[in-house]
Amino acid sequence: MTQRMVRAVANPHVDILGHCTGRIVVGKGRPPSAFDAVVVFEACAAGGTAVEINSRPERLDPPDALLRDAMKAGCMVSIDTDAHAPGQLEWQHNGVRKAVACGVETPRVINTWPADQLLAWMSGAKKEE
Repeated sequence: MTQRMVRAVANPHVDILGHCTGRIVVGKGRPPSAFDAVVVFEACAAGGTAVEINSRPERLDPPDALLRDAMKAGCMVSIDTDAHAPGQLEWQHNGVRKAVACGVETPRVINTWPADQLLAWMSGAKKEE
């Protein structure tokens, strides 16, 4: 998985690495994929690709230890709900709580940025920094 993920995050059209482990922590669940997190997160940081904090209760991805690794690597993050219906938007607090617990600073959360900054980043300015 490591090389596949590194190739994906190096693509200039990829802005966010989502579901980085693919895990599901509720019900029958699904274990996380095995990959070299240091290599992947360094590639994210180098290429300006953010790491998703997935707020969906059955995912809560990445695990705290990996989120801390992403922070050490210098990654930006995006906190999202992974909502499939309007009522699921309330899950955002799960990701915010995870970000705070793992020491994610607000300026590293791309969806806290002003719209013009986020749009510039997404349009390719991030790859030139």
